[in-house]
Amino acid sequence: MAQHTQTARQKEAGTLGLLVAMVRRLGEGGEAATTEAVVSALTEALGSSESAARAWLAASDVMAEYLTAPVEEASDALDEETSAVAASRRAFRPLLQARLQVRLDRIDEATVGQATCSECGGAMSSHGRRTRGWESTLGTLELTRRWSLCTESKQHPGRSLAQERLLLPEGTHTAHLEESITLMATTVPHGMATALIGRLLGVSISEHAVQDAAERRGAGVEALQAAGAQELRPFDDLGLERPWARPDDAVEQAPEVAYVEVDGVLPMTRELDEGQSQPVRGARGGKGLRYTLVGREVKNAVLYTDQDCARESDSRGCLLDKGYVSHLGHWKDFALQLWSSMVQRRFDEAQRVVLLSDGADWIRSLAEWLPTPVFLILDLYHAMHRIWEVGRAVYGEKTPECSAWAAEQCRRVEAGQVDGVIESLCFLAGDSPRGREKIEELVTYFKNNRDRMDYPSYKAQGLRITSGIVESANYHVTGARLKLQGMRWSEEGAAQMAKLRADLFNDVWSERTRQLLAA
Repeated sequence: MAQHTQTARQKEAGTLGLLVAMVRRLGEGGEAATTEAVVSALTEALGSSESAARAWLAASDVMAEYLTAPVEEASDALDEETSAVAASRRAFRPLLQARLQVRLDRIDEATVGQATCSECGGAMSSHGRRTRGWESTLGTLELTRRWSLCTESKQHPGRSLAQERLLLPEGTHTAHLEESITLMATTVPHGMATALIGRLLGVSISEHAVQDAAERRGAGVEALQAAGAQELRPFDDLGLERPWARPDDAVEQAPEVAYVEVDGVLPMTRELDEGQSQPVRGARGGKGLRYTLVGREVKNAVLYTDQDCARESDSRGCLLDKGYVSHLGHWKDFALQLWSSMVQRRFDEAQRVVLLSDGADWIRSLAEWLPTPVFLILDLYHAMHRIWEVGRAVYGEKTPECSAWAAEQCRRVEAGQVDGVIESLCFLAGDSPRGREKIEELVTYFKNNRDRMDYPSYKAQGLRITSGIVESANYHVTGARLKLQGMRWSEEGAAQMAKLRADLFNDVWSERTRQLLAA
């Protein structure tokens, strides 16, 4: 019966229905239309709390104020829509606050005495209900929740079960606002993000606060991915195989052919030069500090399956789905996270795993480390690019001799005649030291990778022989944010932003927000 009554009230919750219900309630009670009487009547009509009724009235005041505001002759549709968006934020702020407060009240009532200390495990005592504010996309929210303190651990700051269960963070921003800020900071530089946040969300925030939010999220993502990779690591500290369990949210079916393209990109990072630095006491902005510019490689991988490959035309293809892994650090740490993503996609159960890359030694080491067999293919375009480098060094830039020689060697490599190319390189005369150096480098490169260059056989098997997808990822996923003109990153900042960019292109931003809050 109570549920039927509530449903009926919800159906009458339109503005007209609520007004009719309030008038009927006031008329039956013979009450004067005072504010308190209206609130009481509205509370009954809504079937909700008094605070919700007051929030409804506050929202109505904002809407009435907007609707009855004088129309400026000089205003246009752009001005009107801007004003309407601002009014909608002001109107819905009290409604959101009221709904969240109802949720907090219910959780507090249901969890009396349940709070335990995360340090000692003991019961925590209630210290009453405390009110604090959060900045949201609609404005400041003032919310009250029970706060508990540990009687044993004086270092524990305390906790609120209701706040935690409702995913209200410890910081000053709501999760949705923090998510929006970090999404913008991951897409464009912090200064531009500040301007866009103000323009699109109507929220005033400093560039420093935007940077802090991005760093918090980046550090959180790093920690989550590192923990997840450790759970799935295939070997123990002695290099022996260890048991691991596939995540529950892994894909259901393993692919026949799985592709992993791997490469690296170098954003400019800086290291503190302690010998040349003389910090200025009391100065802001690191005055007196001197840095050395270095390059730290962000290792990228793109994962997809043969079923993800589609043809748009005879000369153009596309990928229907792909996943990215980015990491700044040692290849073994990158390998752990790559393996975690492979397990998620059941690449370890694929009939064949093809690894496309250039000839970097660390990639070969990674392939040897992976606990599933990997079929290595040297990217054809890398081999061709190196041939053209030799041609330009020996015959000169844009000369007919360079074009003719390089085109012929590229044809022979693609035809699987790498041994013949190596032999011809040994007889190629380099008149300059640079030419001879390039020839020697290419001979070594081809000898080290000849077992990965049987392109006719790969084509016959229907396998891909180029790694253009990861080359594109180097630019679009990493470079477009980390390699902008004049950018200099700390190693930590570059590592965090690389993770955030991969999340952005993997389209897991909202899912990651919930994981971070739960952690």
